[in-house]
Amino acid sequence: MGKTDTSSRNATPATITSNDCEAQLQAVLGATAYGIVIINEKGVINTFNSVAEQIFGYLASEVIGQNVKVLMPEPYHSEHDGYLDSYMASGEARIIGIDREVVGRRSNGTTFPMGLVVSETVICDKRMFVGIVRNITEGKDIEQEIRDREARTRAIVETVVDGIITIDQKGIIETFNPAAEKIFGYPVSEVAGKNIKVLMPEPYHSEHDGYLDSYMTTGEAKVIGIGREVVGRRRDGTTFPMELAVNEMAVGGKRMFTGIVRDITERKDIEQQIKDREARTRAIVETVVDGIITINKNGLIETFNPAAEKIFGYQVSEVAGKNIKILMPEPYHSEHDGYLDSYMTTGEAKIIGTGREVVGRRRDGTTFPMELAVSEMAVGDKRMFTGIVRDITDRKQADKMKREFVSTVSHELRTPLTSIKGSLGLIRSGVTGKLPEEMTKMFDIAYNNSDRLVRLINDILDIEKIEAGKMDFQMVPMDLGKLLLGAIEANHAYGEEHEVCFVQTERLGDAMIYGDHDRLIQVLNNLLSNAAKFSPAGANVEVSLNAQDDSFRVAVTDYGVGIPDEFLSRVFSKFSQADSSDTRSKGGTGLGLSIAKAIVERHGGSLHFNTEVNKGTTFYFFLPQYHQQDMPSFVAEESTNRYRVLICEDEEDTATLLQKMLEKAGFTADIARTAKAAEEMLGQRNYDAMTLDLVLPDKNGILLFKALRKNPKYEDLPIVVVSAIAKEGQRELNGDAIDVVDWIEKPIDQDRLSRSLIKAVNSSSNGKPRILHIEDDQDILDVVQNVIGDLAEVETVKTLKESRSLLQKKSYDLVILDLILPDGEGEEVLSLLKGEHGKLTPVIVFSAKDISDQLPEIIQSALVKSCTTNELLLETIISTIKTGRRYKKT
Repeated sequence: MGKTDTSSRNATPATITSNDCEAQLQAVLGATAYGIVIINEKGVINTFNSVAEQIFGYLASEVIGQNVKVLMPEPYHSEHDGYLDSYMASGEARIIGIDREVVGRRSNGTTFPMGLVVSETVICDKRMFVGIVRNITEGKDIEQEIRDREARTRAIVETVVDGIITIDQKGIIETFNPAAEKIFGYPVSEVAGKNIKVLMPEPYHSEHDGYLDSYMTTGEAKVIGIGREVVGRRRDGTTFPMELAVNEMAVGGKRMFTGIVRDITERKDIEQQIKDREARTRAIVETVVDGIITINKNGLIETFNPAAEKIFGYQVSEVAGKNIKILMPEPYHSEHDGYLDSYMTTGEAKIIGTGREVVGRRRDGTTFPMELAVSEMAVGDKRMFTGIVRDITDRKQADKMKREFVSTVSHELRTPLTSIKGSLGLIRSGVTGKLPEEMTKMFDIAYNNSDRLVRLINDILDIEKIEAGKMDFQMVPMDLGKLLLGAIEANHAYGEEHEVCFVQTERLGDAMIYGDHDRLIQVLNNLLSNAAKFSPAGANVEVSLNAQDDSFRVAVTDYGVGIPDEFLSRVFSKFSQADSSDTRSKGGTGLGLSIAKAIVERHGGSLHFNTEVNKGTTFYFFLPQYHQQDMPSFVAEESTNRYRVLICEDEEDTATLLQKMLEKAGFTADIARTAKAAEEMLGQRNYDAMTLDLVLPDKNGILLFKALRKNPKYEDLPIVVVSAIAKEGQRELNGDAIDVVDWIEKPIDQDRLSRSLIKAVNSSSNGKPRILHIEDDQDILDVVQNVIGDLAEVETVKTLKESRSLLQKKSYDLVILDLILPDGEGEEVLSLLKGEHGKLTPVIVFSAKDISDQLPEIIQSALVKSCTTNELLLETIISTIKTGRRYKKT
């Protein structure tokens, strides 16, 4: 149909005779490159050639006889019949004879753009309509691509951060994009049509026309086709550095030039900053007192600053390119390459990213202590390591001298004070008989003043421990309210001495915290004694405890003279006291508040104050609450002569019942309602036995039992299973349950429970215990002997030599050890303390020397002379003997 007579596009139909009909129709259908669809006057498809099949995806057999609207999407589908009827009735054509773009619908439902020409004709004496169809999808895609490309190009030019300027062969500006406007400060209207040299300072301004003429004549380019740094000129006359790339192009036969401009002011500033920073860094590295060494991933030294040369005694020329292990003594020298290889392979670091003390090796072979901090860095794509080295030989020597001095002072002061205070305490307690009233008063004065001297010495030694980061804490759950009441009671006499009364104005029934009892008492003693000292006679010191958010607040308020303004910034400083005659006369070291602040902060809290001159001062501190869900049940210590049992039971009523039963039978009982709480409480104090429920909220009781038996500390702890599934548990454990004292089903048989526990704890007792006391001070030996009384048989020795001789011949239930002896350090005897059946003999260190919590497990307790009351000493001795015997094999 491509050659259809154009007259067929008019309303007057052409006529084809019947004789020629078939031949002409087939010729048209076979020769055309277009889809041909012929319909009758009712819109029914009569003919559908092969090209139409390809375009619409239908076979001719599928559409012939169907209405042509099957090839149309909406709204054409619905409108077609009405349009055809209108044309047949009125002869008014809308599309016949017109070539237009419409939308077709394929057999799979998809639509596509197509060109359509409809002509009316007569075929075989029938009025017919011929549609010639072209699929113009590809053409439309190309048109859209061109439009998209133009839009993208325009968007790039409009939005790119680089200025884009085009000029003609005479240097006249034709285009000037927004970025160029921003860079140069000109709107496009001010520069379009002007010579490009308006954007150039001298000498470029004057030279440009000549350069362009030369290029147009000779073709010799200086900047065209390359990028370089030049100087631009803004509208306000200022100049700036910029990168310029110029290219030649032809647009419709016209020679044009495009300049791409980038303002590099910021980059040049950054480059200068980098140069300045590099110069400063180089100056620092060259002058710093710490050695700075860089190595590559193979451990080879790349840089070695002057301080490193001084520290190690090598010149940089002697170590550059050599392995860093040249600076290490054995065993580090041999191990280093393996460690570095391991780190490079696995990423597992031992020292990288941390600082620590190590040993270095100088050029002359001598070694020295040093601090080393190693960091990894990337230089380009190269992995490198930087080591910062500080020689701490002098500091270690000073620390050693300081420790020796503190140790000597501690021993020489605490030892006689312990004798004085212990002896006075024994006399006051009636060991030597009842004293006359006047003599009792004298002993009270002596005792109280010895206690005051003890506090003074302890403050001085505590400051040293705080500065060294070695203040030890024994953290346990405790009731802050009870602690506060105890502190008020303990300071009652001090208050009376200053004619002051301590009054608690607010209190809480339940205020559990996690803390160190003795350290917090130290804080409260300081605050209460300070308040008493600075209160007028007859006044009250108010003490309050309340909850605020997730913390408890303790406040101590006095109504004294307040703190002077000039002293406010130094309240928590060491050795600080308000320097006026009435405050200086109150005594003290000025260390107490500094120590108190450090202790509170180590508990996760904070210490503050409010004051007003001549009206008074309030010191207050916050401590975090210890929440109930994490808190093991806790019962205060009762008589040291009663066996203590841990009840592990989650049901509150059952746990309370068990506690009452055991107390009636003569035991002291604590309650843990979870496996976690039980493990915490076992770690915090010694127990003679334990009852265990097998059904716990956080851990199966059998798993807890097995875990305890794997721990040497609890492998002999008597355990009685009290559970609703006792028999099932017994079957599950089978032979593993041989160490269970008894299996008691609920409801509980009280008599059976009591008999089982009594039998278990009594089986570990075997007569009067033997104690070896190693101490060179006879007064201390006498005091301790009097404190122990008839509880145990005590043998005493004063030297290491005597200790060794006795320990090779005998075994003891307990050793009380002083760490400072005339012929050496007390720690030397620890290796000799083997008891019966190969078990280690428990040790109580009782010394003027403080002991860290990292000493061997054989040391059960560490008591400091002058800081320990007679009562605490006795309690510790009893508890340790009981624990040691309980854990022996029988």
